[in-house]
Amino acid sequence: MDAKIQKILEDRFGKEKVADLQAQFKGRKLNVIVVEDKICLLRPINARELSSYSMLAMKGDEGLENAARYLLDELWLDGDEEIRNDEEFFMSAMLQIQNAIELKKSAFYRV
Repeated sequence: MDAKIQKILEDRFGKEKVADLQAQFKGRKLNVIVVEDKICLLRPINARELSSYSMLAMKGDEGLENAARYLLDELWLDGDEEIRNDEEFFMSAMLQIQNAIELKKSAFYRV
């Protein structure tokens, strides 16, 4: 994790809590979304959540918004509630939700 973000997290949530969460998800990185002066800490996504997110995203006009809200709520560890509850902050966070999905680079080939 970037040293600057690590420091922000430790100042905000406490060094011990951040270390405990990082140990809990050892081998997988925590996700951080920053919107202006608001911050939220998200755990890594799992396969069940990825599947649910994908299904929600494909449903109608509000699919992507519902999928982003679902994922934000499921992965939420701690942070400023304004990110979840204030439309302006949520819209910015919604654009970053895709980053929580990125796992490892992979490729598919058909030969």
